[in-house]
Amino acid sequence: MSFIAHNFKEPPATEAFVTVDKFNRLMLSAGLCKKLGIVDGAPFKCHIGYDEANGNIGIARPGEISVDDNVTPATFDGKRHYAGTAVFIRKHNLKLGRYMYIERANGWYAFRHEEDESPTSPAPAKSGRKRKDS
Repeated sequence: MSFIAHNFKEPPATEAFVTVDKFNRLMLSAGLCKKLGIVDGAPFKCHIGYDEANGNIGIARPGEISVDDNVTPATFDGKRHYAGTAVFIRKHNLKLGRYMYIERANGWYAFRHEEDESPTSPAPAKSGRKRKDS
């Protein structure tokens, strides 16, 4: 058996993605935070959008897109880069998992679910969230 030692001085992954977790939170990767110019440790705000035509999630910094005055951006914590987005996730029945960065258009950073990025992958699609019947 041969082991290969891990080099802990390697820089962290710089991939830009967002994650939807089972607690209805949206998490921004360190790579995305760097791309957005977010400073670690300080809470920050981002607009979150959904493209119903293709199921993509959009992230934009306030001031980089035009929105109505009554639209409030989500607040992310500065330490873990999470935001509670339960209403958004349930409204659009989003799949759990990672949404990978695909492009920037009109001030929005667009993200597509990793299972939808390569439609020929053998992994079965996860079902979206279901609402509880009261």
